[in-house]
Amino acid sequence: MNEVGVSQSRQEWGRAALLAATVSAAGVFAQTLLFLVDAVEILPGNPPFRETGAGRDVDLAAFFVALAERQHDIAWNIALRDVLGPIAAIALIVLARAWVRLRGDGRAGVESWALVISIGALLKALADLVYVSQLGLWRDTGFTAEPPADIIAVGRTSEAITDLADHLEYAAFLTLAAGLAGLAVHLGRRLRLLALATALGLVVSTVAALTRSEAVYDIASLLTGALLAPALLLGLGRSLARSTAVLR
Repeated sequence: MNEVGVSQSRQEWGRAALLAATVSAAGVFAQTLLFLVDAVEILPGNPPFRETGAGRDVDLAAFFVALAERQHDIAWNIALRDVLGPIAAIALIVLARAWVRLRGDGRAGVESWALVISIGALLKALADLVYVSQLGLWRDTGFTAEPPADIIAVGRTSEAITDLADHLEYAAFLTLAAGLAGLAVHLGRRLRLLALATALGLVVSTVAALTRSEAVYDIASLLTGALLAPALLLGLGRSLARSTAVLR
């Protein structure tokens, strides 16, 4: 490819990087806010489990009916955030690829850590899709506790799917944190600090979730998903776009 062709290709990758960064940043920001609206119970909160004298099966059936009805009421929120999540993840993969093309220069470190970030993005998309796969159930109405065994079976299955989605998300956060920390050494000072802060936020969120520290998780998620990650993504996109504009 001649010099003009190389320059045009780099400019196209620069535009793709800026677009991918904008889409990913917007998706992460919106998904975080939608999740926190649910987590802090601005929407209907999770029902408590109540023990009565009716027996364990009856109590469980009543709980799972109430939980299914609650999920039905907020199905719009779940659908929005878990569609935006995979879109943001795909855009992040494109951004990582653009970084390799424009700043990689064949260096193993850049390409390897960009690959790790892409794997983390895929895991995050998978976590969202696994969770939202239950939407068909939650869109139903008329949940009943009779017979108790039916709704208990549905509830326990839903719990298992949710646990799987949660653990995929934890794996995604830790993988993304590792990728960002590794890539940080190849960034300028401002973006390096943002990348390390975002990586730290992802680790703190994961630890808080695993230790059931809800307040810490909510704060770390807000700071990371609504502030640090969007700022980092937009900064990366703009940096790549500016680097190609100089070549014009």
